[in-house]
Amino acid sequence: MIQTVLAAATAAAMTLAPTLSTRKRTQVPLVLALTILVVAMAAAPDARTGFALAALTAALHAVGAWRASRAGGVAMLLAAVASAVAAVGAALGRMDIAFVASITAICIRAAVVPLHVGTTELCERAPGEQVRQLASLLTLVLVHVRFVADTPLAREAAQGLFFLGAMASLLPGLASLAQRDLKGLYRMTTMMHGGYLLCAVAAAGRGHHAAALFSALTLLLAVGGFGLVVTSLEERCGSVSLEGRGGRVGAFPHLACAFAVLGAAGVGLPATAGFVADDLLLHAAWEESVVATAALIIASVSLAIATLRGYSRVFLGPPVRSVAPDLLLGERVVIVGIIAVLLLMGVVPRLIIGDVT
Repeated sequence: MIQTVLAAATAAAMTLAPTLSTRKRTQVPLVLALTILVVAMAAAPDARTGFALAALTAALHAVGAWRASRAGGVAMLLAAVASAVAAVGAALGRMDIAFVASITAICIRAAVVPLHVGTTELCERAPGEQVRQLASLLTLVLVHVRFVADTPLAREAAQGLFFLGAMASLLPGLASLAQRDLKGLYRMTTMMHGGYLLCAVAAAGRGHHAAALFSALTLLLAVGGFGLVVTSLEERCGSVSLEGRGGRVGAFPHLACAFAVLGAAGVGLPATAGFVADDLLLHAAWEESVVATAALIIASVSLAIATLRGYSRVFLGPPVRSVAPDLLLGERVVIVGIIAVLLLMGVVPRLIIGDVT
């Protein structure tokens, strides 16, 4: 019960976060509808209802994304279709169909290679909608874990899916080292964590439910929050190159701090939910494949190097003045809230683990 309440509250808060952090108040009815749906999805009484609600939320994400990103809108529409197929499969008692369709929807929405194109374009062109769809992705993972993760097909496919997820995290992890702009680093971070999430969801088929939920939480809070910071910075400075002069820490000290904490949480900073997620996932990895374990470690280390490099090249160096303000009140409230939840889940992981069977 605690697990469901926390997932619903976190997903609802992050659905509202992009609207609360900006002075733009567009799409308020759509955002409120999404908030209601993600809460209902977390409390779904059965697989059919949960996946049907997931299909509705993905369809609303498609509507919200369409103007800014056609590819992103199509990706969300495909995820809606996959979730609808999962709902039909569950209604017919074909949990194998529900499992395959649910995994497909999760891969599309988590930007797992090679199904990443639409979601990564949301990172570029519709960052607010990207955070919102990650919020409802958390509840989709909860529905998956509750209703289809323990099916025979889930157990049989766990090792193969885990290996695919490890490779899907390794590629963007290595590619993050070659990025030349901040948005590129954000896209690679999203894709690497998408591979991690696939590994964790696959491991849930062998009983590692907590790994799946903590990976989804890290993707939402650390990577979603990182995306909000990147968006806020680019609203002030335009496109940010990783080959420029840097020196922005004096002009934007709060942005610099948020970048450092959220980026570090995304690569497993101790005392954050990211650390717990990595620990749970690596425990599961040893049971599945040594090669996959090595791939996950290399991907994480590569992203950590890229994130530290990004911080140094964006914020350190000769001071650069700016007339733009640092984080505004709404942005501060959202970012501080995200960091607080990351720390709470990292320090007291029993809030989630203790309620997962």
